[in-house]
Amino acid sequence: MTKVRAPLSFSRAITTVCGQIGWEAAAKVTGRSVRTVRHWSESDRHGTPTLDQALALDRAFVEAGGDHGPILASYGLQLDIAMVDAVACRAALANDVANFSKEAGDAVSRCIQALTPGASPAVLQAAILEIEEADAVVPRLLGHLKALLPGNGARPEALGGK
Repeated sequence: MTKVRAPLSFSRAITTVCGQIGWEAAAKVTGRSVRTVRHWSESDRHGTPTLDQALALDRAFVEAGGDHGPILASYGLQLDIAMVDAVACRAALANDVANFSKEAGDAVSRCIQALTPGASPAVLQAAILEIEEADAVVPRLLGHLKALLPGNGARPEALGGK
């Protein structure tokens, strides 16, 4: 039975390498057994080669006529996908901050109008409406901020780190 290997996965990249150089050669360049290399190629197993072993596999693939490093390509694509999430989260947060700033400004302006002597019920209602609109933005804003906390899926890049 053929095992399904997820696109962009290390297991698929290792299978690609071994399809070009063979399982025995892959075992030899990594200093591991054929069984271990086969486990690395299975999506339902959690083992992966070390960086040095991955480099050796990609190098052997290229030396055997391959045009790229499959493991390096897999890593690069996985990183690109991960960064899309971080960038999207930051963009959504920036949008919510801008929206909150506008709504809060409108609410403050209406509240100042409501403080004037003899303010009509319509002016008071307008102030209440603006406060409610500003308040409606806060849960989304908090959600985006909490998503950036370490441990909530945020990567250091999303937090401005390296």
